[in-house]
Amino acid sequence: MTSITFFDKVSKMSLYFLAFLLPLWFLPLTQDVLNFQKQALLVVIVLLGVIAWLAKTVSQGELNIRASLLHAPVLLVVLVSGVSTIFSKWSYGSFWGWPLNISDSFLTIVVFSLLYFLIVNALEEGKELFQLLFISIISGVLAGAFAVLQLFNVFIFPFAFSKAVAFNTVGTLNSIAILAAVLLPLALVLAYASKLLLRWILWAFTALLLLIVLAANFFSAWVVLTVGLLILLGFGMWNLKKRTEFGWVSFPMALLIVALFFLTFRVSLPGAPVVPVEVSPSRNAELSMLQKVFHQSLVFGTGPGTFLFDYARYHEPPRTQLDKLLWNTRFSSGASEILDWFMTKGVAGGIALILTTLVAIVMGIQTLLKGKNESFSWMIGLGTLASFAGIVTAQALYSFNFTLWFFFWVLLGGLGVFLGGKQRKISIAPPSFLAVAASFVFLLVLIFGVGLLFIGGQKYAAEIQYLKGARIVSQGDAKKGIAKILTAAKLNPWGDLYWRDLSQLYLNQVNQITADTKLSDDEKKSQAQTAITNATSSAKQAVLVAPSSVENWNVQGFIYRNLIGVAGADAVAIQSYEKALDLEPASPFSRTELGRVYLLQGQNFASQKNMGVKQKEALGKALENLNKAVALKSDYAPAHYLIALVYDQQGKSDEAIKKLEETTQIAPNDVGLAFQLGVVYYQKAEYDKAQTQFERTKKLDENYANGRYMLGLVYDKQGDKEKAKTEFQKVASLNPNNDQIKKILDNLNSGKPALQGIQQSQPPVQENPPEIQKKK
Repeated sequence: MTSITFFDKVSKMSLYFLAFLLPLWFLPLTQDVLNFQKQALLVVIVLLGVIAWLAKTVSQGELNIRASLLHAPVLLVVLVSGVSTIFSKWSYGSFWGWPLNISDSFLTIVVFSLLYFLIVNALEEGKELFQLLFISIISGVLAGAFAVLQLFNVFIFPFAFSKAVAFNTVGTLNSIAILAAVLLPLALVLAYASKLLLRWILWAFTALLLLIVLAANFFSAWVVLTVGLLILLGFGMWNLKKRTEFGWVSFPMALLIVALFFLTFRVSLPGAPVVPVEVSPSRNAELSMLQKVFHQSLVFGTGPGTFLFDYARYHEPPRTQLDKLLWNTRFSSGASEILDWFMTKGVAGGIALILTTLVAIVMGIQTLLKGKNESFSWMIGLGTLASFAGIVTAQALYSFNFTLWFFFWVLLGGLGVFLGGKQRKISIAPPSFLAVAASFVFLLVLIFGVGLLFIGGQKYAAEIQYLKGARIVSQGDAKKGIAKILTAAKLNPWGDLYWRDLSQLYLNQVNQITADTKLSDDEKKSQAQTAITNATSSAKQAVLVAPSSVENWNVQGFIYRNLIGVAGADAVAIQSYEKALDLEPASPFSRTELGRVYLLQGQNFASQKNMGVKQKEALGKALENLNKAVALKSDYAPAHYLIALVYDQQGKSDEAIKKLEETTQIAPNDVGLAFQLGVVYYQKAEYDKAQTQFERTKKLDENYANGRYMLGLVYDKQGDKEKAKTEFQKVASLNPNNDQIKKILDNLNSGKPALQGIQQSQPPVQENPPEIQKKK
């Protein structure tokens, strides 16, 4: 085998291999088991194919290329996406994708465009294009069949995450239905173009694809299928005079009637599986956000993959019941891929994408009308055009994942082969200038390709280390887990998630160090200071890496809020939450946390002399921010809870009780609320009411030490020493090194009041009540 033949086979086999494997590909080695893994596979295989094609070109001294008008808008898409990446809110995230939308990243767009040009120039018209499309159909059918098996609780893979009905190798079940609807017209035409056994196989694939669409019964999928079938039917009617096979028209017509039926009547089939609900922003909501984005970034948008930032910044406060349930959900894509493109890549990006699809469809129709309708290549062109029209329709109705984008570019490449006709042969034999240019391009792609794989390999290794670290932390070994995540951060210092998680893990270390009885006071002080420094520097690094991420500012605020009392910590916490509010003004979370900071600031002033005025001012600001949070989301329990604490700090115990009682109606199963209400009753010496609340905390969480502590004090006040001892014995078992609990038990065993000889400041209050105080 000559080197030319070898390189030719490698370039073509890479396409076949990718067409089969990518829709089915996933690996449990990273957080994102689907899209991140698919991107890695795409980059490696496409670069291999392109390098092999260039090597073949240089070796044979001849460039075989298809010239087509379609190449121009494809290049325009890449150019506009590149400019948009440069001016992005986060250029790093826009280039690579992760942790933003990988399917919408500049790297993905560039490699998909290389895939398009490889398909157009490496494959011969007819048989080789048929093989690529046939393999794509096989992969789509297998992916759809796997998704349906998942729906019926037939789990093939042993991984825990894969044993869920919502999991499949493409994305959501709706995206599987879209894919099946896209591929069905292509499978139908290829069946007509094939003979004998292959025809029956394609008929079977057509039936399976229809069953997948029926199983999902997704409205947009029926629309996509209708568009594809209308293309087939239109050309079938035009071609009917020249063919005697009426099935060419009758079968697409029958399928079209089925599709129209399900579009008209929203019925479900008996025995059909329950489809997991998919939630996304509405089109009206996305249009509203788009208008706001256009005021800021009209031409090139906010950058590829930055929908997450746009949604945080521009979405409306929760109004409907569904909005209130999903108030803390951050969407990385919207209701329509076209709208997403206009938002993230501006008017220029949206027009470039629409222009690409229009040129492909118009040229495809013109070529079909002019071509020989009996030919094999004409049939392949028709099937490809019908499926391409379907997937373009889907872009207006649905948000694409990585696999749907892959099929878009495969079909576009197939049209490029069909539209380009025979390849042009251009001699680049030495010693011509073209030979030098070809060698330069080959070396350029080779060097940049290897460099890209090296950098991408580091990112991939970082993701593996991060996931290992997260799993180790969840198993209780924080120190070893931190080491793994720190390795990930060193491999990829631009990963804001790594720094964000490290900051919180270091903060947790402070508590562990403080509670470690094996350490001396000096050792505790030294190690705690190191952990605090690590926590604050990691939080600052996350903000520095991705300043447009509201999560980074929220976490930095959280870190410094826990350090209030240290000079300057409250100012940094306030500034962090104010920046988070600027990035996500419609969320009550940051507003509530800002109120919490002012509340803690007020408590800190209360412990200092001559700070009454500042305490009053801080509590006033806390109340102001908390009321604004309630205005954003009326049933937001943490804000109501903290308002009650503000009233309590202001000495308004009646208002505090009233607010806590209102809040328990919002969150009846919240142990922190019941506890705080009991504390206020205890302070007012209403021990019966306090007993009711503390007993409720015990029912909600029998290991909630603060609740049992206060319940023991209530029993002691009521004269029931035995019950009091029972509660404090449980508290002692939960806190074996607490000397105060031991002293209380000694007092009770001696018949003395529980707190005799003990200086108690304020009753213990849990910082983060379960269920209502959760970091985002």
